[in-house]
Formats: sequence, C-alpha cells, structure tokens
Amino acid sequence: MKSFNMEMNIAKAIGIIAIIACHTKWNIFGDFVVSVWHVPLFFFISGYFFNINKTFISHIKTCLKKYLGWFYTYHFFYGGITVLVYLWFDRLYGKMPGLKTLTISAIDSTPFEFNVPNWFLMQLAISLTVFALIIYAFKKVTKNCFAPAVIFVPLAITAIVLAKSGCQPSHGLIKVIIKTFISMYYIYAGWLYRNELEKRIPYNISTLSLVFIIHLIVLLFCKEKGFSINSAKLSHNIYPLIAPFTGIYLVLFISKLLAPIVRIGSFVDKIGRNTLHIMANHVFIIFLIELLIFTIDGKSFTDLPHRLINGFYKMSKYKFLYTFGSLIICTYMGELLSHVTAKFKNKFSSVPQQLSNHFLHPVHKLYKKEAHKT
Repeated sequence: MKSFNMEMNIAKAIGIIAIIACHTKWNIFGDFVVSVWHVPLFFFISGYFFNINKTFISHIKTCLKKYLGWFYTYHFFYGGITVLVYLWFDRLYGKMPGLKTLTISAIDSTPFEFNVPNWFLMQLAISLTVFALIIYAFKKVTKNCFAPAVIFVPLAITAIVLAKSGCQPSHGLIKVIIKTFISMYYIYAGWLYRNELEKRIPYNISTLSLVFIIHLIVLLFCKEKGFSINSAKLSHNIYPLIAPFTGIYLVLFISKLLAPIVRIGSFVDKIGRNTLHIMANHVFIIFLIELLIFTIDGKSFTDLPHRLINGFYKMSKYKFLYTFGSLIICTYMGELLSHVTAKFKNKFSSVPQQLSNHFLHPVHKLYKKEAHKT
C-alpha cells in the first residue's frame, strides 16, 4: 500500500505542477497539453482510492467534511480577501461577496478569482456522490467491475454532446451536469484501473511508444481540441474520451519509475499530500509574489493587472518564480494546516472521554477501583 500511495503522491505532484504552470501560461509538458490531462488525472486518482467496501453514508460524510468543508472554508476566506484587495489596491478580482456568491453561486462557478481553482473540490463532492450511488446500485446486481461502463461511457458521450459547439462555455445547471457526467467517466476509469487493469497494463518502452502513437493520432485527426472541465468546454469528438488517458499513462509511467527512490516525508511526497491546499492557495500566493516583484521593480500598485490567472505581471519573465515559489510556499502551508488540524482533532476528541471520567457515577468509580484491586 505504501508503494501505491507513493506512486499516486508523485502523480499528484506532477499534476499540481501542471495546473500551476497552466495558470502562469508555462506549457512545460509540450504537446501533452496540460488542460487535457491534469484535471482528469485528479478525478482518476479519486476513483483509484474509492473504496466500495465502505458504506454509502461514509462516502457522503467524506464529501461533506473533507471536500465541501475545505471548499467553503477557503471560499469564505477568499471572499474576505477579495474585499481587502479591492479596498487596498482598487482591484476587484471576480465578484464582491454576497449571500448568493458565498453560497449557491459556487456550485456553478467560483465567483472569486483567488479561489477559482477550488471549483475542483465542489465538483469532486458532487461527482463522487453521484458516482457512489451508481456504483452501489451495480454492486447489488453484479460484482463485475466492467459492468458500470454501460452507464459511465454513455454519460461521458452525453456530456460531449451537451457541450456547446465551438467549445463555448456552458452555464447554470447544464454546466454542472456536463462537468458531473464527464468527471464521473474519469473517476470510474481510476476505480476500474485499481480493481481490474493495474495488473494487466504493462509499463514498458513498447507500451509507452504505443501510447505516444495513439496520442499523436488523436491530435492529428481531431480538429477540435478545446478541453476545459471547469468551463464545461469539450470537443465534439472522441478527444475528451481518449487524450486524457495518454497523459495519465505517461504520468503513471514516470511515477512508477520514481516511486522506489522517493522517500516518505520528502518534498515530492509532501507536494502529493498537500495538493488540496496547493490547489486552493496558489493563485493568492502568486498574487503576493507579484506584489513583491512590483515593490522591487519600484512600480506603483495602480499598475496591477486587472486579472489574475494568465494575467500576472510579466509572466514570461517570472513564470519559474510564480510556479515554483507558490508551489513551495503552499506545500508548507498545507503541512502546517494539517499539523494544526490534527492537533485540534486530537484535543477535542479527548474531551468526551475526559467528561465521561469526570462525571462518572461514584458507584461506578468504586466498582472500577475494586475491580482494579482484584
């Protein structure tokens, strides 16, 4: 299990670097264009760790506590940051916080630019809930892991059909439906891979070469290559059904090579463990780095760009600093938050037991004392 976790931690580390690089317009992965596989990779990994032996209620609790809990924690925080930045720098990045933007607007799209990448947590909570419903329904009928494909593949095709032609963004409920249908396809792929395909798919040079050939064929013959789950922009062809997996295979190939030499607790491992916090905070940290560069350059803050993602100051010059500076800072922010959260949980989980011992009936206390003597 440790080797599996390390492989997936490395895969997540590669994926989160791709996401940050995408937001700084740094295509460090060449023709394996990041928007094709970096988001499907995280849905894939979520499916990989989906445990069908847990109860449906436990999955719902995980979605509510882990994903929606962290989503709204950061959502409210960056709503406040949006107001402060507006007051200090006269820049409104996104929309002003209000009852709607703080609650239901986030289901469709994240209204605060500092928090835009966090749409993934909201969508993951929705997609995993629906995925669990379908998987548990199939579990009652058959244990064949390939059987649910009769649902998830048509749903993915439906998402492509529903997406507007020309890869234009969708809105409202239709946008949520498209994102849910296509993301469940990648979640199912990860789950199927863990349960049936991992032992069957070889990781060698000949298979890697075949994957590259498939990727090139898809690139050549699919004219439309627009792909953005967040905006529900999907090509009206087989591109979203195949291209993400060629990228995912390459990432897993690299992860398997590196897993034996990457130690538990190393920086790469820490990146993989903290992708949630890196995803949530890296735009704001890049903004702070941008402010520092403005100060060093002696520029007035009135010249700050009017947008964040893909609009940071001198991105071509400072893309390395923006990408890896935010990655390092956010990783250790995540480590700190995890440490504080763990201490908080341990402290308060011991309170019920302490109260129970304190208010234990005297007769019971005497009984326990006598039993101990015996």
